[in-house]
Amino acid sequence: MLKEDLRRRALAIVTIPPDFKPLIEEYIEGENGEGAALFFWVKEESDEGISIELDLEGNLIKLSVELNHDACELVPLDIAERRERAEQFLLKFYPDALEDLTFYEGKELSHFYRFYYERLVMGLPLRHAGCMINVDSNGVIVGFSYTKLRDLPEIPTTLITKEQLIEYIKNQLNFQLQIVNHYSSGDSVEGRLRVVYEPEPFFMSFRANALEPTLSIIHDDEVSEKTIPLSSPSYKAIEADLTLNEIIGIPDDMEIIREVDMGEETGVVWRDKNWQATVQDLSINGFFKKQTEETVKAFVSKKTGKVRSFSWFKERSGNLELTRKECLQVATDFLQLIIPNSLDYLNLIVQEEEEGTQNKAVFSFRIHNGNGIPVESEIIIVSVNPKTGQIDYYSGPSFELDQLRTTPGEPTVSREEASKIFLDHLDFELSWEKDYEGEEEPYVLVYKACDQHKRIPIRYIDAMNSELIYGGS
Repeated sequence: MLKEDLRRRALAIVTIPPDFKPLIEEYIEGENGEGAALFFWVKEESDEGISIELDLEGNLIKLSVELNHDACELVPLDIAERRERAEQFLLKFYPDALEDLTFYEGKELSHFYRFYYERLVMGLPLRHAGCMINVDSNGVIVGFSYTKLRDLPEIPTTLITKEQLIEYIKNQLNFQLQIVNHYSSGDSVEGRLRVVYEPEPFFMSFRANALEPTLSIIHDDEVSEKTIPLSSPSYKAIEADLTLNEIIGIPDDMEIIREVDMGEETGVVWRDKNWQATVQDLSINGFFKKQTEETVKAFVSKKTGKVRSFSWFKERSGNLELTRKECLQVATDFLQLIIPNSLDYLNLIVQEEEEGTQNKAVFSFRIHNGNGIPVESEIIIVSVNPKTGQIDYYSGPSFELDQLRTTPGEPTVSREEASKIFLDHLDFELSWEKDYEGEEEPYVLVYKACDQHKRIPIRYIDAMNSELIYGGS
């Protein structure tokens, strides 16, 4: 279709309120003629928006409607009525869809009910090859996505047995002792720290047709990470009541242009008071340029008021020529200031090749509990500008480091006990997974490890009380 036809097609799918303005209008075409047309309208000074994605033939691929409606006096539709609305919408755009797709499951979410229509092979859904439809309580379609499958995967003629897999895991199973910031229904907003054993490998997916059990089809390149402890600072952080602007380095000629509610955090954006957009560009690049150019962005905890991260997109110049060692001192001084007494819980990750350029020196710090037990997935990053001696980027921990002082230093459950608990609960389920490594088959049939009763993955075993902790997919 021509661009004008695609635009008219998009406007015919959903009514755009008169106070909405176009933010993105992008046409993408690949080498083989495939591509998409993207449209995004927003109501300024609000979080309301409507987005539509079409393929270049005008078929609806995605729809998202986010509107803030006042309380409605209409009687909410029941689930069956909402499902009927969902199927009517699907068949309007894809009349033959239900010949291939089957209703698989529905989920009650915060503001709508979500219906999944999947392509089933062996009674199992093919991931990313179906349809998802969100319907609000009034029967309005507020979300839609459709992915068409070209070829069905080949069904294996031979499957290995679960007994083979269990025997294989018995000989390979190991556990990593670490601390996790775990969220559960009974925890506070930021969760709580727990000393746990994590089974290795965590992603236990095995090709179902291998004559010999083959390790996960998801390969994470294991790179040995070298860290070194940080020396205790020669001074204590000054208990200065620094403002947010002072910590980040915001000058007086910048002002807040956006504050966004991010749930547990508030996103804040600053820009020069006299900044003006040069041209009206509705491309995706133009959108990101308008959102980011010459800005400083930060995320601030609502609970503590402390900055969790910030990033400078505005260039700052200077005449300094700090060495990497001097930049490291700047970074550790900053950490001691923003998180007093934190250096005892940090190890510097040593880069094989020093990360950074003449315009920045980047340092990554692994968090531990002071007794050698690492905190999973928690890395603090600080980027120092060697020309100015200023911090251009900071990403802090997701929890208060003071919690580490009360974290147990040693487990009470042994690895052998954890292994027995894990194996006593271990089972497997068949699943179709996207085969990102294969060149011929788009999907591969796998066995995924799960709990034999709950049928969900076992993520950790609590190293203090043997409790099973579930999660993942």
